[in-house]
Amino acid sequence: MSESEQPERGDRDRLIRWVGVGISVVSLAGVIIWASRQDAPTFPQSPAEIAALLGAVAIVAVAMALRGERTQRLLIRAEAEPDRRDSYALTAVNFMGNAVLPARGGDAIRAYLQAPRARTSVRNVVGVMVAERVLDAAFLITLFVTLAYVVLRGIDAPGGARVGIALAAVAAAAVVAFIVLRLSRDHPRVRAALDWLAPMAAATRRLRGRHGAAMAAMTAAIWICEALAYFTVGIASEVDLSIVESLYLVGLASVFVLIPSGPGYIGTFDAAIVLGVRAIGGEGGEALSYAILLRFVLLVPVTAVGLLLVITRYGGFGLLRGTSALRGERSQ
Repeated sequence: MSESEQPERGDRDRLIRWVGVGISVVSLAGVIIWASRQDAPTFPQSPAEIAALLGAVAIVAVAMALRGERTQRLLIRAEAEPDRRDSYALTAVNFMGNAVLPARGGDAIRAYLQAPRARTSVRNVVGVMVAERVLDAAFLITLFVTLAYVVLRGIDAPGGARVGIALAAVAAAAVVAFIVLRLSRDHPRVRAALDWLAPMAAATRRLRGRHGAAMAAMTAAIWICEALAYFTVGIASEVDLSIVESLYLVGLASVFVLIPSGPGYIGTFDAAIVLGVRAIGGEGGEALSYAILLRFVLLVPVTAVGLLLVITRYGGFGLLRGTSALRGERSQ
């Protein structure tokens, strides 16, 4: 990228970050205004409710371990040499960074730390992360559409016609992008860009055959664990959820967090949970209590663990300087 283009890229990245912050502010303001009109939230008090809350934290830990194992296997398939301890630990560091830094800063931290430890390139690590996102998105979008429009008929969800239009628009955009790339692939700049991006797409291209099926099954196990955590938080907050409804909430929240937002998906995640609980029949105060407890379970323990690992295993906060340098390289 030429020097004249670098400021433009920097301006675009800053614009995206500010758009995310703006969406978070608006979403959070809406949640706060709505919450001010509800009954005060309640928190676990009985031994059974406290046990359920602790159980939800343990289930999330299992899901994190499964994510670490998926990363380990994807890296090995990408001809890297990862240490399983790093694959597991950097999963927590990744989530910690995304929770406290803007623009999914945890992804940059993980790529910076994992590449040398797995004896591979940063682009190869980024490619593994892209494959993980593809697996998650494919499972979650399928889950949400299936539950919202087939299993839980009558639930408060966007109309089928609007979903169909949105999916058709995405498919059309993908077809147009494919045609443009095919027609222009011999152009020197396009070829150079494709060659540079190739390592990032390699892990996704390998998701076929037995390896792809195994990764899809592991992805399903991860999100089933997440749904069990959602279900258990319902017990802790006295929100009556079935396993199917918990899966619906997982799918809905995951679709919402695809929207650009501030650190920790603040605002968008909360809005999704409140809307979801209300859609399946929960009261306002129940939805608020559930959203607060769920945010705690999903973000606070892993953020604390990730921060501890950064301090004790990965060089402390000095690594942020290296992460900033990595971002600079990626913008060139």
